[in-house]
Amino acid sequence: MSFDVVDVQGTEIRIIGSDDCALVLSDKIVQGTVYSFSGSGGIRRSNQAYTPFEVTWEIQANKGMEFTALDEDATFPRIVLAKTSILSACQKERDSFVDVVGIVIWIGTITVTSRDSGTFVKKRTLCLGDDSGHSVDLCLWDLKAEEEGSYIQERIDSGVQPIICVKGGKVSDYNGKSLSAIGVSTILIEPEMEAVADLREWMTLYYNVTNFIHLSTSSSRQTVSCTTTLSEISNMQLKVLESSPIYRVIATVKEMKTDEFYYNACINVLNARQCGKKTTRTADGWFCSYCNIESANMEFKYALKMCIEDSSSHVWAIAFQEAAQEIVGMSAKELATMRDENYPAFSLLIDGIRSKIYKFKIWSKLEKYQDMEKLSYMELAKTNKIKHTS
Repeated sequence: MSFDVVDVQGTEIRIIGSDDCALVLSDKIVQGTVYSFSGSGGIRRSNQAYTPFEVTWEIQANKGMEFTALDEDATFPRIVLAKTSILSACQKERDSFVDVVGIVIWIGTITVTSRDSGTFVKKRTLCLGDDSGHSVDLCLWDLKAEEEGSYIQERIDSGVQPIICVKGGKVSDYNGKSLSAIGVSTILIEPEMEAVADLREWMTLYYNVTNFIHLSTSSSRQTVSCTTTLSEISNMQLKVLESSPIYRVIATVKEMKTDEFYYNACINVLNARQCGKKTTRTADGWFCSYCNIESANMEFKYALKMCIEDSSSHVWAIAFQEAAQEIVGMSAKELATMRDENYPAFSLLIDGIRSKIYKFKIWSKLEKYQDMEKLSYMELAKTNKIKHTS
């Protein structure tokens, strides 16, 4: 086991534990926590091929070293970045380590691939874009494919396009350029950092009018396309098993299903993140099969089914949490309360939503049923600015 630490001056070094020491450290060390450590340990030269920062030494921990968690200290940097743009990162030599901050444009499903050694490993690919106007595939491996990848997928499914920070991504030149988040890489999802705030500001102003130049050639998916019509989307032959390209459309809301527009979400917190999975009512509360626990309360979360139309066609789509809330202008719980307690106001609000023109970002999904592929529905994603006019 190895982990990287940074002191208050921003100096980084790697600590490595082997055998029994690795087991002890894996139970103690939590990313983002401040520790003091002391005791005997060896100092040795680091292997720069596996070190994502410019330090020539590393610490070899042993069972005699003591690690003590301290109170959170804002003076310690959460992460130290030698940030570069996606375009500049992809101009570096193969096997170089780079630090990038990017917008997640899409994320694929987990696949299993084989190594040269014959062993199998989990892999998940996502697409990152930034203010250089370029995008690139980022491959997540092993636990990162499952943990960070699953959380990114949840954010996208809820209508949010997260911005992530990748420290120590490795450059590959196979099938164009791509980046890999390997064991020594660190991924932070929507961290509070100046670089993230700057990119989000750019995203607000320019993302919807940017056609990214994709630097990877192996991707089975595409980046956001230009504004198109619903008819053009529906008529395309979708050959992608993960999901379709992402499109922008200008459309009105023709119809909304107002009987079931939310689900009862689990409020349990796992690894500092809300579970958010669907729960079922029990005699004493709400049961989440994912967490395998029962809670006294739940949270209303949107799954708003809408029929949207333009001059060419119409499709049914689903708007999840943030996207639906921006369209409606209130939380799912507030809307449910209005429907139950003040139906005339509820009806007036729904009519108002139907009277506007929206700029949506949309993509479709293929689902398999009895060995048949079917385009089941389309998802509406929050675009940072869902523009609408009367």
